[in-house]
Amino acid sequence: MSDDQRLDRAVHFCLGYLPIMKCHYRMVVFAFLVITTLASSRPASAETPLRIATPGALTGALPIYLGGKKGVFSKYGLAIEVIATRNEQMNMQALMSDSVQFLTSSSTGLFYLGKQGLDAVGLASWNNSSPYSLASRVKIKDLKELKGRKIASSGAGGRADAYIRFMLSRVGLDPRSDAQIIPLSGGSSVRLAAVVSGNLDATLISSLQGRQAEKLGLTVIPVPLEYIWGINLTRRSYLSKNREMVKNYLRGLSDSVRLMMADKASTIAVMQQVLKMDDPDSLEYAYQTMRADARPDLFPTEEAILNVLRTMSYEDPAFASIPPYKFFDLSLIQELKAEARR
Repeated sequence: MSDDQRLDRAVHFCLGYLPIMKCHYRMVVFAFLVITTLASSRPASAETPLRIATPGALTGALPIYLGGKKGVFSKYGLAIEVIATRNEQMNMQALMSDSVQFLTSSSTGLFYLGKQGLDAVGLASWNNSSPYSLASRVKIKDLKELKGRKIASSGAGGRADAYIRFMLSRVGLDPRSDAQIIPLSGGSSVRLAAVVSGNLDATLISSLQGRQAEKLGLTVIPVPLEYIWGINLTRRSYLSKNREMVKNYLRGLSDSVRLMMADKASTIAVMQQVLKMDDPDSLEYAYQTMRADARPDLFPTEEAILNVLRTMSYEDPAFASIPPYKFFDLSLIQELKAEARR
């Protein structure tokens, strides 16, 4: 694909209509410049190409990236390409405009789209643990000590933004008045750099970056909370027309999670590239953290879904009344479970 064709595709998915998002052409060109193809397996003639978008950091796509590199998806006739977008809004836009076939890590995105009656459905989640820890340049022991501090967040509507507001509310702080929440696109690594530089006081970082943040001199506080940060979703219309292909994608994802848990060396090599880590101790910490919470059965727990909705309800109380599995179709992972028993 030529550069002009790539630009046309980027313009196409950003200019497609979504009520919660508006794009201008200059923004689209800028967005194109920062979109990075992070992983791909070259399509063979017999393989069907699939594109998966992930917002900001690639942590939620790690098993997909690993499976693409190791040929796992090729066994099912699929050629995988992972695309990193700058934020959740662009992730949703890519799916709605048919520029990608799947999203990963769009925990809040599914419910924004579903609540509007748009064409989206959750399929699975390979990790239902907390996606975040808090990293602070100020020596604090309790989240209540964030009062009056500047906290880096993802853009409005993003997972980290909703999570921060929920986290502050749980400890009795009003996110609208007790702290200054500063939006930064680009994932937890960008937010971490802003805190290390001294421009901001604290941020949520990927739970995999805890050791790395400590070595940078920051205080790290875990934030335990079940959460579907390993979510994968597609369009209902795409699932209806391509059910077997979607099932093969989930087969590949499940196999890739198992590979991630079993092949430490290959996984750490991928994590080194994706998380921009070189320190062996930080990589070991990240790997063990991720491995401990991985779910090859791909089942999203009810509590993990409810917590996503609870975080979003601080922006719009209507999210709290959405039944947890309303926008999911778990029939495919249930079929895979039944097949595994045979």
